[in-house]
Amino acid sequence: MEYPVKLAFLFNFTKFVEWPTDSFRHAGAPLAICVVGEDPFSTDLEEELRTRTVGGHPVEIQRLRPTDALNTCHVVFVPVTEKNQAARIVRGLEGSSALTVGESEGFALQGGIINLTVEEHKLRFEVNPVAAERAGLKISSKLLSMAKIIKEQEHGRKT
Repeated sequence: MEYPVKLAFLFNFTKFVEWPTDSFRHAGAPLAICVVGEDPFSTDLEEELRTRTVGGHPVEIQRLRPTDALNTCHVVFVPVTEKNQAARIVRGLEGSSALTVGESEGFALQGGIINLTVEEHKLRFEVNPVAAERAGLKISSKLLSMAKIIKEQEHGRKT
């Protein structure tokens, strides 16, 4: 029952994030939410999301493999089934304006922007503001105030 809530969180995150204007091909271009690997969400819920808009952009859901090009995605969701690929996926998106969202321990520490966690049977989230800044994303202070702030590990990262 957790995944319908996670998909709602994923959609709601988009309302609190500002992407650089050049990350959209044109003013009405879709906001692409990409699910990498095994898709844990129900098709019905995804279809319902496709009827929504965010900041004037229709929502588009794409299912991609970890080896696919992800640089056209605005949101990249890395399910727990891909946790062994998570760090590589995040590294591969460096230089893009993708909001990376994961659900495995350490995702935000590895450079992911948002990590969904479950604490005391409640869905919570961690945010790595440095990773967001690196991607050129502005995250609303409202969203940050509800998050656990993560400072990523410095090893191998140039700051």
